[in-house]
Amino acid sequence: MRVWIPSQAESGRADRRMKAWSAVALWLLAVLLLTACGGPVPTGTSPLPATPSTAHQGGDDVCLPDAQGEGSCAQPTTEGPSQAATPWSGPAGTGARTPPAGTTPTRAATPAPTVPLSPTEVPVADLLAFDTVRDGNSEIYLLNTATGALTNLTRHPADDRSPALRPDGGAIAFESHRDGNWEIYCLDLVSGKVARLTEELDFDGGPAWSPDGTRLAFESYRDGNLEIYTMAGDGSNLRPVTDNQAGDYGPAWSPDGTSIAFTSWRDGNKEIYLVPAGGGEARNLTNNPADDEDPFWQPRTNLITFVSWRDVADEGNRNAEIYLLSPGGRPAGRLTNNPWPDLDPAQDAFGRLVWITYDPGPAFETYDPYRPGDYHLYRLWSGGTTQLTGTVWDDRRPASTFGLTEPGPRPVQLLPALPATVDLMPRPPVGSLADVVEAPGILAGRDGPPILVNEMVLPSLQAWRQDVLAATGYDFLHETLGSWRNIDSVRKKAMYAYDYGFLSWHKAGRALDLALEFKVDGADQLLLVREDLGESVFWRLYLRAAKQDGTQGEPLRDNPWLRWWWIVPSEDPDAYEAGGKRLPVPSGYYVDLTALAKRHGWERIASYAIEGDYHWLTDTNGTEYWHYERTDGLTWWEAMSQLYEPETLGENVGWAVGLERAQTEEMMRSKGVPTPTP
Repeated sequence: MRVWIPSQAESGRADRRMKAWSAVALWLLAVLLLTACGGPVPTGTSPLPATPSTAHQGGDDVCLPDAQGEGSCAQPTTEGPSQAATPWSGPAGTGARTPPAGTTPTRAATPAPTVPLSPTEVPVADLLAFDTVRDGNSEIYLLNTATGALTNLTRHPADDRSPALRPDGGAIAFESHRDGNWEIYCLDLVSGKVARLTEELDFDGGPAWSPDGTRLAFESYRDGNLEIYTMAGDGSNLRPVTDNQAGDYGPAWSPDGTSIAFTSWRDGNKEIYLVPAGGGEARNLTNNPADDEDPFWQPRTNLITFVSWRDVADEGNRNAEIYLLSPGGRPAGRLTNNPWPDLDPAQDAFGRLVWITYDPGPAFETYDPYRPGDYHLYRLWSGGTTQLTGTVWDDRRPASTFGLTEPGPRPVQLLPALPATVDLMPRPPVGSLADVVEAPGILAGRDGPPILVNEMVLPSLQAWRQDVLAATGYDFLHETLGSWRNIDSVRKKAMYAYDYGFLSWHKAGRALDLALEFKVDGADQLLLVREDLGESVFWRLYLRAAKQDGTQGEPLRDNPWLRWWWIVPSEDPDAYEAGGKRLPVPSGYYVDLTALAKRHGWERIASYAIEGDYHWLTDTNGTEYWHYERTDGLTWWEAMSQLYEPETLGENVGWAVGLERAQTEEMMRSKGVPTPTP
């Protein structure tokens, strides 16, 4: 099948950054009491003062705590993180939003600690736990929001995610793949010891502590679909809470410990449900045709913060915002207002909202307006919104710090800081050009020759391939649609008004077209999930794992997309016109190929949406779900300059030639093509 790979070029840049770092004390984490995982919670402590944060009837007003935790009623933020006027530079220790010129952050997985360490007194403990892939794999980090200092708490070659801080501040429960499948573990923050709490081959994850710190709720696939379970803090006394053929996941305890809120798609879409902590009949709290998910129950107000996709832009794109609702049925009020997704709500010790927001990268190219972005931590209070992290990696799932006391110094087992090393951006030696080389074992087609790529990106491509093989059991990257194209290649027929492939990253040897499908025993194992980021449509790729015993992949929580060309217009005209529709979430274990690609610097691109010429709603080629690039912060012209002398570039893809080949001036400028005059 012939697939045209068009270029992308710049459209105007919007400032998508947050205001400068706020020095306001967060008093997030009162760390850490000398108790082991599963031990009794000390008594006699008193919680921090209550901080009102409630939605008013009949409107979107909410009461937000101020910097000291005092309540103050105000409109929820109408100025999203993307609308701040001052670019965020980041506190010490967090890194810049983009790497220094000529560098990219190191991606090497970090080893597990082998030598016992001594606890360190942590002053004031303005700390926030979250998971991040900044070390090449997912790790649990601790951020001091007053100083910007970061500590890797887990430092293990396997992925560690979804931290949950025990209410006494003495331990963190989390999910990890360190023993070959996803299990729940508990890290004692004083001794640094890790205890495994579950012993089930199927997926266990998403831990949440009960308010008294004696039990954990979690999600498990041990029944063939996701269900909610509870267990004691040491892993004993396992009890099922839900029992439904649909997926139930993401538990959150009520402040009194009698109920658990969770996400379920038992009504055909994601909704927030409520069930007694001991099990019983579940009640739908949201009842909205859009997806509602990821509840967090505020301990002092008895309100539930959650993510909703009910906001739809004029373009028809869905967007996630943070909402607030009462378990008693009070209407939901919106807390965020941002053109980019807001996810993973949590709360700090003063009742201020902490969550993550997608920040797009800098302006890029005309048909892919922004470079790939990342998710970062933010905090909302009555004085505005503060950005807490800003690396070039995703930061996810902040651990809520409700119920913590004693904000003074406490001992915590801090691993030595990682060296601040970076890998040089792949560049040819000064005064020389890079070669276009074969990628052994990665073929152009089923029986074709090895693909050709810029030698600078070959190591990352090989590492990506090996990671996919290890994670899925399939050599998915063995057969592709191809990579490098010669500098003088043009389309073979006039398909569109513009030659979108004339300035393609394929010509720089930095683009790869994946296989369109991956069949095993005649069934396609490749799934697409639609993701709307701003006004652009992207696709996340999942591959069904070869082993379905829990050792590979994890259960899906997102609906696959049925593409419009598989729909008969007369049978489902609405879905056909919408470019497809979401399918039910399938059973089984899947691997996120898009996330693995990103870990090695390979990023997807946006679907084309050019009315009347090249649009994914009417042209299968425009979806571009198979197309991945590694640009390393270069413009297209800079990347081409790694392979060709200036004279060759000017003769084949220079300004004058581009205009002759039906390129717009805007497109060429976004590609970095030199203009005739400065």
